[in-house]
Amino acid sequence: MKKKYLAVAAILALLLMVGCSAGQAKESNAGEAQNNVNEEKNEANQEEPEETEQGNEVSDPIADIDLSMEPNELGEIMILMYHGVGEEELSWQRTPEKLRKDLQYMHDNKYQMISLNDYAKGVINTEAGYTPIILTFDDGRQNNFNLTEVNGELVIDPDCAVGIFEEFKKKYPDFNVTASFFVNSNPFGQKEYTEKKLNWLVENGYDIGNHTYSHDEMSKLDGEEIQAEIGSVNNIIKSYIPDYEVETLALPHGSNPKDEFISSMLEGEYKGNKYKTIAVLDVGWRPAYSPFDTLTDFTSLYRVTASEINVDNCGMYDYFKSFENNTRERFISDGNPDVVTIPKRHEKYLNMDMVGDKAVNIYE
Repeated sequence: MKKKYLAVAAILALLLMVGCSAGQAKESNAGEAQNNVNEEKNEANQEEPEETEQGNEVSDPIADIDLSMEPNELGEIMILMYHGVGEEELSWQRTPEKLRKDLQYMHDNKYQMISLNDYAKGVINTEAGYTPIILTFDDGRQNNFNLTEVNGELVIDPDCAVGIFEEFKKKYPDFNVTASFFVNSNPFGQKEYTEKKLNWLVENGYDIGNHTYSHDEMSKLDGEEIQAEIGSVNNIIKSYIPDYEVETLALPHGSNPKDEFISSMLEGEYKGNKYKTIAVLDVGWRPAYSPFDTLTDFTSLYRVTASEINVDNCGMYDYFKSFENNTRERFISDGNPDVVTIPKRHEKYLNMDMVGDKAVNIYE
């Protein structure tokens, strides 16, 4: 009997040993299989390039910049100061033919218009190799934006500033045409059409700025008077286009307020409406610095007189020539609004507060 139990125990032990060996072999094979899968996944991940949500490879924006164009986004930008457009060429007035000539020159010599508002915010959407340029018109004259009837239909006068701009847009659809118009108490005359004109300008890519209510010299005004001058025009514009923010100011006669009243020029409230000024223009005499330059003072921006009469070698064509001869350094865009590209020699002038979250590309 004892021998019988021993035989049974031996058989059971043998079966257990065989089962354990089979189980260990199964676990080993499973582990090896899982390792093979993981290795295959790792290899696949290493071989696959990084992709965007659209499935395209992510490119390096700095590597894409063409340095052969010698981009220089700390070069100068001209803010052109125009006033009237009329039959006679005067110091403060261009003929329609002269204004057309100006636009053609800009187009043919690698300039592209940007808005003053964008400049003040460091937004430069200019094609690579091109130079931004800003057009401003003071006084809000009727010859800036004139409406006339033709065969019973209200149309834009083809020889007013806006008419010439729109004509140029049709001639060159890929050329950005814009300007900032600085108005007083009666924007563009023709009071019956004020609302129509202001809305049309905003809807068609133009900007509207403040030129004060009565065109008085700021240096002679106190804080309350300055707020009234700026606030009155701000309220007039908002009465016609309530959602539009007037952010720019052209100083009458180029007259700056006294230091203790500068804050009233930059920010204030008048009859329930607040205003905030991000760019203030002086009278023209030289190009402005880049918005990314530490030398730029947005409370007192340089302008260039858009004339060829009595300019004392400081008119726009004088500076066009200086840029062409490389006696002055012009802003040359790298083509990417999210990158600021500059030559290393200008590195110390780079205003990182204005650069913000943009990438910086410095080259020798």
